[in-house]
Amino acid sequence: MKHAKKSLTILSTLALVFIIAFPLMTTTVDAASALEKEAAAIASIGDKFEILARGRGGYILEDMEEFEADYLTQMDLTFTIARRGERGVLLEVLDGHFSLNDTTFEFDEGLGVAGRPEEGRFNGTLVFGFRINVTGPNGEVAQLAFRGIVKRTQEHGPLLIMQGRLVLDDQVFVFRQIGRIHRI
Repeated sequence: MKHAKKSLTILSTLALVFIIAFPLMTTTVDAASALEKEAAAIASIGDKFEILARGRGGYILEDMEEFEADYLTQMDLTFTIARRGERGVLLEVLDGHFSLNDTTFEFDEGLGVAGRPEEGRFNGTLVFGFRINVTGPNGEVAQLAFRGIVKRTQEHGPLLIMQGRLVLDDQVFVFRQIGRIHRI
């Protein structure tokens, strides 16, 4: 019985990844290919970018033995480079929203960081993270935090792979998303 359950979970996960990743990989790559150019890699303070992402997630409760990803998520995030350091940059959130099915949370304020570690598991990979204060449709205040890596693909340019959580009062919503970044 446990093997059947594991097999079903693995097949469901693969189907979910295919459903989410396939539409992202078949979109046009004009903006993504522009980011592949050498000039695009040199970003300056004040440059603006947009992240468009979607994925799945669900609530975590203390009495749950298994996690169910039963929500569709979507995020639109606009940010700018606020400061530049030796190995990374500080990012300031300008605008955006995060949606759980039909519930939309608007971004109020937030900060992020991005950098390229020189050692460890992510050596050579661009990593990033954001912490954003958000407001729900009924005025409730929550905090969104996520981190991710940039995976370079030959055919489709850079792909963002993210995971995070939305904390609203005593509820914790976790999610994973795949997205793209565009310079605006």
